[in-house]
Formats: sequence, structure tokens, C-alpha cells
Amino acid sequence: MKNLVLHNETEALLEDRALLISPRPTVDREKLADHLREVLQLLHVDMQDENLLDTPRRWAESLVTMTSGYDFTDVKKLTTLFRKACSAADQSCQNLIVIGGTYKTLCAHHILPFFGHFIVGYIPEKAIIGASKIPRIVEVHMRRLQNQERLAHDVADMIDRGAKATDEESETMSVYLAQNFGTDSKIRMNTAPMVELRAVLQLTIADCKAIVAYRQANGNFKEWSDLLKVPGIDAKKLEEKKDLMIF
Repeated sequence: MKNLVLHNETEALLEDRALLISPRPTVDREKLADHLREVLQLLHVDMQDENLLDTPRRWAESLVTMTSGYDFTDVKKLTTLFRKACSAADQSCQNLIVIGGTYKTLCAHHILPFFGHFIVGYIPEKAIIGASKIPRIVEVHMRRLQNQERLAHDVADMIDRGAKATDEESETMSVYLAQNFGTDSKIRMNTAPMVELRAVLQLTIADCKAIVAYRQANGNFKEWSDLLKVPGIDAKKLEEKKDLMIF
């Protein structure tokens, strides 16, 4: 029965954003609140304080809400649904579309909240992504324990799987992002998706694909010189941008 509930919620995800803040059927709230009460007691917090009597329950509810993205863990199913939610594009739909918004999530290292702005750009070719769909995909991933780099990677990966961006789309998108939002930011080479590599490092699409493929096959890079092992990579271009790289 639990699988049925999750299955129905997953299929309805792209139609009803409020599902992500609805109660999670698999979480024992009372047990969670009891454990959180114990955490506060271990910190020598006076649980008899009238301001704290209901704190464990409220804390539990907030954590349930902020981690509700874990109810949607079937990436293949989510991307299939995402693709079905897209409409067919025609020849008149060739302009770059940029969608932005805000996000708030919990830091995976300290379980503390952080927030910021997201910007997603794409060019419709075979599919049109409704403007409301991308923020919902962002919300699925922000309601998990996250860091900024992983959040960007997860969202970009799902949109790429769902919308199937072409090389030409990725190129135009990368150039646009680089021109309008700067290229002086640091980039985490072991998590950055292809579009981010292209925008920040100004590499060719072929080089970006090669980096991602090599990373997936051989594991994380430890330093910038490890990138020289990638077949056919532009070593001179990499060295020019090595100060922007984080490993």
C-alpha cells in the first residue's frame, strides 16, 4: 500500500507542486520527535521551558518537509514523467528560454538551511518544457540534504535526461550563461555537468563530454593535472583555467 501511495504521488508530481509539502507516508513522526527530544536533552536544554514543550514535534515536521524529496528517488521514472510532461516543439520555438527562481534547502554537512537563486536555460528543439515544470524539478532536489554543486548537477542531469538537449542547444546555452552571468566563479570538477564546464571553462563541447565520460569511467579527479589524462583534451586551455577548478 505504501508503494501505491508513493507511485500515485510521483505520477502527480509534475501536476501538483503542493505534494512535496504534504505528509510523507513512510516517516514515523512520533518516533522522530522522540529522538529529537532526546537530542535536545543531550544538549542540556530545559525541556520544561514552556517555549520548548512543542519544539520536538515542530522540528520533526520541518525536517519531514525539508527532506520530502527523498520520496522521489526513482530518477528513471521521474525523467520519464518529466519527458511526458513536455510538449512537442515546432520550428517557431527556437528562442533561448531562461527560467529562474529561488531555492532553500538543508546543508548536507551541518543540517543547516541555506538558500539562493537558480537559473536554468534551454532552447526548445524536440520538446517544450512548461515554465512551471523546472521549478518543480528543482524543488524535488532541494528537499534533500544538499550542497550547491550537487543540487546544480542533479537538476541539470534530470532536465538533460528529460528534454534531451542537443550539442547545439548546450553550446548556445553555455555561451549565453557565460556572457550574462560571468565566468569567474569556481567550478567543482568532480560534480559539474557538461553545460557548467562549458560555461565556466570555455571548453569545446567535445572536451566537456570527454571530461564527463572520463570522470564516470575512472572516478574523481584529484588535481587539475589529472585532466590531462582525458583523451584529446585541450591542455593549454585547461591550464589557463586551472585557478577556477576545485577538486
